[in-house]
Order: sequence, then structure tokens, then C-alpha cells
Amino acid sequence: MDVAVTGGTGYLGAHCVRELLAGGHRVRLLLAPDAQDAPVLGRLAELGELETICGDIRDGATVATLLAGSDALLHAAGVVGTDRRRAVLMWQINAHATESILTRAAEAGLDPVVSVSSYSALFPPPDGVITADSPTAAGRSPYAQTKAYADRAARDLQDRGAPVVVTYPSSVVGPAFHTAPGVTERGWAPIVRAGVAPRFRGGMQMIDVRDVAAVHTALMEPGRGPRRYVCGGTLVAFDDMITVLERGSGRRILRIPLSQRMFRSIGWVSDALSGIVALGDGLSYEAALLLTAATPTDDTATVTELGVSWRDPLDAIVASLAVASPG
Repeated sequence: MDVAVTGGTGYLGAHCVRELLAGGHRVRLLLAPDAQDAPVLGRLAELGELETICGDIRDGATVATLLAGSDALLHAAGVVGTDRRRAVLMWQINAHATESILTRAAEAGLDPVVSVSSYSALFPPPDGVITADSPTAAGRSPYAQTKAYADRAARDLQDRGAPVVVTYPSSVVGPAFHTAPGVTERGWAPIVRAGVAPRFRGGMQMIDVRDVAAVHTALMEPGRGPRRYVCGGTLVAFDDMITVLERGSGRRILRIPLSQRMFRSIGWVSDALSGIVALGDGLSYEAALLLTAATPTDDTATVTELGVSWRDPLDAIVASLAVASPG
């Protein structure tokens, strides 16, 4: 298939493009103006038929050029992170540009039209388990709110019969493919540097980035209609995560006991400060809620319908740290 792709020079997107090319698909990749010299492009071009188009996803003419002659769309572009100073950009890209490109792709007859969402768009679920049937949540952060907006737009298209497919990855981990690290790795980097971490009861769903890429490649089959798939992976206890960070970094990490309430309060303070100073992709209130809630996902439909399986995300964490700290 000729697959139009957005976000293909990002952490997850690059893995998706790599998998699509390995599967024999031809990729037409939309490049943001600041990504024209991205190192990953040369690596991807070695793997198969790759065409690039430079432009802004918010520009209608650029999107029209991207979609013209394409069979399917994989929309993976997005502003990811906890920096509230980027809230306006998140609304422009994650929400309104996503609604526009999904609508235009469906009207142009592309099939499937795949939108990469996040399980943050479904948190918290009313019954304690995140599934593809979980209702879209309101969201507590700009990131979650914008992903929720896009999810409602995608579901509206699905209700009208458009072949829109939505995926909901959890915290994606694993080595980057010639791109910057993923947001989860950026989040734990301060812990590794400082050698200090909280200890509390909680955990988070995590999935290997290569498994998420495999899901998106498996979706490239027309005629199956609107669908939704959760890519949750494995629920990892927070203390086990710290143990793996120790193993991967070769450094001892001091653990300081905290109550869940105190941990969430730290996240709230972090949110308040992030609108004033740059704190990076560290702890946010929503991340604290996700971690303390330790909400599981039900990936049964994803695994059975698409014939995929999940790697151990703990091994992926170790592998990503090995790449980040060679030698």
C-alpha cells in the first residue's frame, strides 16, 4: 500500500515507518520544516520506498498533497509531554490538525485512516480497566485534553462509518531508532541522574515501542471498517521500574518512601511550576494519578485480532538505557 505518514521522524513514528517499509509498504512521509535534516531519514531510506514532503500539518494545501494518491494514512504526529507552556501548540496539532487530517483522509477515500491516540485519552475508566470501549475522558492536562478532543473527533467519524482506526498506546519504552528518546525515558532520566527515587504503591502500563509499530503495520488492511485497539502491554510496579533503571544504568538509586497522597501533591506542584519555568518531561499531576492508580488495560482484542504479542517492557527499558549510555 501507499501509506501517508505524519510524525514519522518522532520516537514512535520512526519505528512505525521502519516497520511499514519492512512490510513492503511504500511510505509518503510528511516532514515538519525543522525535520528535513533528521538523521533517521537516511536510515529509513535504506529500508524501502520512502517519499518525503516538507510542510506544516496545519496547512491545508500541505495535507492535500500528502493525501493525494495515497491508499491509507497513519497519523502519528503530536506534541507529547508535560510542559504546559506548549498547551497552545498541543491544541493546534493534537486536537485541531488531527481532526482536520482524519476528516480529509476519510473524505478522500483512504482506508484505513489510522490515528495514534493515547490511553491518557481514556483515563480514568469508569470500571477500573481501560478498554477500546472505554469512554473518552475529560483529561486533566493539556496533553490528555487535546488527545481526548481528537478521540471524540475520530469516534464521530467512526459513527458515520468512516474506516478510522484508533490506537491507544500506554507508556511506550525501548531504544530509539535514530531519534530523540521517548517521553517516558525523558521522564525517568532525572531519577537516573540524581540517583534518588520515591517509593510508593503504584505502577503503570508499559509497552515496547517495536510492538506498537507492529500493531500499526498489522492495521494496514483495507475494508475492515472503523475499529479501536488498546496497546497497553504490561502493568509494571513502580518499584520494579526503579530496580530495572538500576540494572540498566549500573547505578544504585536511593528510594525514599512517600505516601500516594504526597506523591500526587508533588505532581500538582510540578504542574503549577511548569507554566512558569521549564521542568522538562518530569512528573506531572496526571502522571502521578496514572502511577498511583495503576490502572490495567485489556488488550485481548488487539492481540487476538491482529496476531501480535508483547515483549517484556522491562527488557526494553534496559535496552534503551544501554543505547543512551554506550560503553
